[in-house]
Amino acid sequence: MNEYKATVKSRLMVWVVCTVLSVGIVVLGVLLSGKVGVTNDSFMDGMAKGFPVGLFSGFCAVMIFNILHCMRALTNDVALKKMYILENDERKKMIRQSALGKSFFITLGVLAVGIVVASFYNNIVTITMTAVLTVHVLVGAILKLYYSQKY
Repeated sequence: MNEYKATVKSRLMVWVVCTVLSVGIVVLGVLLSGKVGVTNDSFMDGMAKGFPVGLFSGFCAVMIFNILHCMRALTNDVALKKMYILENDERKKMIRQSALGKSFFITLGVLAVGIVVASFYNNIVTITMTAVLTVHVLVGAILKLYYSQKY
């Protein structure tokens, strides 16, 4: 259990660093988008300025929840054991693996159909979606090669 406790401590440190960086991005976003709410801004201008702030605010909330969860587990052996059992449950691992494997191919199909549809309307969207599809396939291929060598 001491090895798992060290893992939780290192995970806690990563989450604290990510939370601090996210809070910095939120503050920077709020300071840089001080003109949000001016009546001559279009909806897209407001969305472009507000979306990253909202996204990183959500990241902060999730990470703070995870930090509190880890801190509770580190101070309470029963909570640490419960957390260990939940993370290492074989059934959940199998379900997660199966779902992620299938979602990769579903995402590929949705992107391919989206590229075909977007090609009739907007070239920039088509190129962007093609870039996303390319990165998606490359990451999948790299991970497949990595895990085939690892196991």
